[in-house]
Amino acid sequence: MTNYSIILEVITPVHIGNGNKITKKDYVLEGNYANIYDPIKLHSVLGEKYEEFLMSTNSLTDYIQYNRIANIKDALEYSVFCGTTGIRKSDGIVEFIKDSYGCPYIPGSSLKGAIRTTVLSSIIKENEFKKFSRFATTPIEDNRTREIEKEAFGEIKDSVFKHMRISDSEPLSTRDLILCKKIDVFQDGNSNNKLNLCRESLKPGTKIKFSLTIDEVFNNQGKQEIWNKDKIMNAIKTFVKQYREVYLRKFQSFASEKYGDNIIYLGAGTGFLTKTINYSLYDSRSLGEIAYYLDRKFKRHNHKKDIKLGVSPRAMKCTKVKDNIVEMGICRIRID
Repeated sequence: MTNYSIILEVITPVHIGNGNKITKKDYVLEGNYANIYDPIKLHSVLGEKYEEFLMSTNSLTDYIQYNRIANIKDALEYSVFCGTTGIRKSDGIVEFIKDSYGCPYIPGSSLKGAIRTTVLSSIIKENEFKKFSRFATTPIEDNRTREIEKEAFGEIKDSVFKHMRISDSEPLSTRDLILCKKIDVFQDGNSNNKLNLCRESLKPGTKIKFSLTIDEVFNNQGKQEIWNKDKIMNAIKTFVKQYREVYLRKFQSFASEKYGDNIIYLGAGTGFLTKTINYSLYDSRSLGEIAYYLDRKFKRHNHKKDIKLGVSPRAMKCTKVKDNIVEMGICRIRID
């Protein structure tokens, strides 16, 4: 086996959720920070008043302000920078995944899943008319994803991906987190930043380290190299170049290639196309297939209009950092 290190550098905020939401009852806005409190410790501090507070409609921000609780800091878990996020004291915060010690981390399965998408997309592009064209004869929701992956990687028990193992990341700190609101950006540059979805996210500049192990495989012809770091990086580069060409260039303010090709989209809020292989599979028919799929899935948004606009989905999924609107989930990736 061969061992490598994978280093991710967060370029734009990355969110990996744990399924929990921090409610207005659990945090206090103070200056540029959201102070997150432990409910059990809050109960110890407030006593019976805590139960009364939970039954009220007040946010914890208002409750602490009006009642001037002196020892509230005894219940503080951690603080997250929110800056110019625009978070309101009534907003919910989607929590970042953390280990048993309360440290944020990225599961290896999340990174491996993102790499798997880029590799599958590249394989389809390389073999479109030989192996995968039959899958493009049915609409997106009818496509049999497992069968496509089986064609590309083999049966689950024999999948070539079992020879690639990625560890969970080394633990990070809550100081590496910031709060980011969801912002939809349209082709004309207008945006909708009134959405009440706020996420704990890793802040730009954060470095994340994983271990990558690649097994040696032997057959009748001797050692067979299924994976190497160049093959993985080439798939990542091919995927991001295609994404720029077919989608990002439709949004003029995001058409820049300033981040380079060694980037991968990771986590929630990065958008439908960063997690699917539809543009590789449907090629020139992709716009119509994606628009009609989204129209059936989200009927009230009338995604059939996307075809006339020449882009689907018609809204990019972004956030704001230091007054700049940026895409979510961009990481520079390096394999050593």
